[in-house]
Order: sequence, then structure tokens, then C-alpha cells
Amino acid sequence: MAPLLMAFQCEDEFEESTLVFNSFKVNISDQSSFSLNDTIWITGKTSSKVFDLALNDSIFAESPRSDIFSIYKFIEPIEVYNCKDAIDKFDLMFDIGQFSALPSCENAQLQVIPRLETNNISYTYRIGLKPNFTGDYVISWQDGIIRNLDRNEFIINNYPIANHPNQIGFNSCDNVSWRFLNESDREYYFTVE
Repeated sequence: MAPLLMAFQCEDEFEESTLVFNSFKVNISDQSSFSLNDTIWITGKTSSKVFDLALNDSIFAESPRSDIFSIYKFIEPIEVYNCKDAIDKFDLMFDIGQFSALPSCENAQLQVIPRLETNNISYTYRIGLKPNFTGDYVISWQDGIIRNLDRNEFIINNYPIANHPNQIGFNSCDNVSWRFLNESDREYYFTVE
């Protein structure tokens, strides 16, 4: 019986791997500075259609793919990083969709599950971040596309890392990763005053 169940499991995994999901298109409250009384709104939207490589055609996605992003606070740069996980610096408010923190680093990564719009054309989420602490922050998407024309990149100029020039160093629960600033358009920077 076990080999038969495993065969079905492998077949299901293979079928899932033929689906190509679209990236979320993300809009963020369009300003570089917020107060402690403000709410920063993030809206993400993606098509309800996915491309099935096995069929060579688009099909309706019964289950949406989650959008994953991280929130960091800039700190005085040290040798290898200049920002640290900071979800705990905000109150999270969900207007559309649901969320969960990813267990690999609950204070840095959010997994947002969108809701199907009534027209069945797209999946959408809307989350509000209400800041509890002042400082400079960055939101970084795993593969979302930020639609804001101005991402306030000037803010990072105050936090250069000596050993990693022109990079942003993310400390997520003591695991550090980097992105080159001129090669990434998945970060949005802002200040809370």
C-alpha cells in the first residue's frame, strides 16, 4: 500500500511543479516619512490565473500562492549588516486576506495569504503597519514587484556597511543575507518620526 501512496504523492508533487505563478504587484503608502499615528498600507495583487507547463496554457489557481515579505529596522552598521528584523516594532492590521509569521524567523518574515476578488480575476491582500517606534525601516519582498516609482532609496545612504559596499545586510534572527542595492527593486524604505 505504501508504494502506491508514494506514487500518488510524487505524481501530485510533479503536477504542482508544472504551475508557474505570477508575482504579486505591490503598492505601499506613497511617502518617505510617517508618524507614530500613521498607518502604512500595503496592497498586493496577483492574477488568479497561473500558467501550467504541462498543458501549455493558463488555468485558474484554486489555491493562491502566498506573498512573503520581511520588515527590518536600520541600525548602526556593523561589519556585515545594517538592519535587523523588526515586525515587533509594528501593530499589524489586516483589511483583506490573512497572515502568519514564518517559523524560520517570526520577527522578520510575514506570509500573507490573499483573498479571491469577487470578479475571480485576481487575488488581493491589504495589510496596515502601525509603527510603535521611530527609526528608519525597510520592507523587503521575496519576489513581489513594488509598483511605487519612488522607493526612498536615499535612506540607505545613512547606513553603509564597510565590508559590503553598495549592499544591504539583513539580520533575520541572527542569519545574515545581502542584496546589492543596484540589482534589487524589491525593497521599500521609509522613516518613522
